[in-house]
Amino acid sequence: MSDFSAIRAISESLRSLIQNQITMAGVNVTEESPREVVADGTTGISVWLYRVTRNEHIQNHPVPRPAPNQVIRQPIPINLHYLISFFMNDVRDEQLLLGRVMQIFNDRPLLRGADLAGSLAGADDEFRVYFETLTLEELTRIWSSLQEPYRTSVTYLVESVRIDSTREPMLSPPVMIRRSTTSQILVAKP
Repeated sequence: MSDFSAIRAISESLRSLIQNQITMAGVNVTEESPREVVADGTTGISVWLYRVTRNEHIQNHPVPRPAPNQVIRQPIPINLHYLISFFMNDVRDEQLLLGRVMQIFNDRPLLRGADLAGSLAGADDEFRVYFETLTLEELTRIWSSLQEPYRTSVTYLVESVRIDSTREPMLSPPVMIRRSTTSQILVAKP
């Protein structure tokens, strides 16, 4: 379980994982947007959170009960979408870094244990990292909104981050009797 700082912790974890695995000199890994990296004039990799969506698959999981007569408010299950962009003086170095980042996430499709940073450091949580295939039109829209020319980039999805409620558990009587009935629906043919 995690609190509201989980989003920041996942971003820090991704940045740290990439930074620790890149051996090329002069490569700075940042969480800044590509626009900010261009404005700074630095070389390196941008790991930018550009979108947050609700994870609809986990939303319908049963509500946890800390005690038989209590239920807690459902955590918000979210997916984090990252645009990973490369800013080097030589396009061949960008392609080299692109391949290395893809290799890193292929080798480590789960963020857990020592990979977690910030408020999630030491937590037992696991987060899946997926290569997200966007169409050229979708990528172009992202870069247009940044008002920057298209750069070598790739998108990754991290699921599912849960943000817990701070509300106290609600009283809810336990189910004492289960009853279910069935009936057959007959359709008359004309």
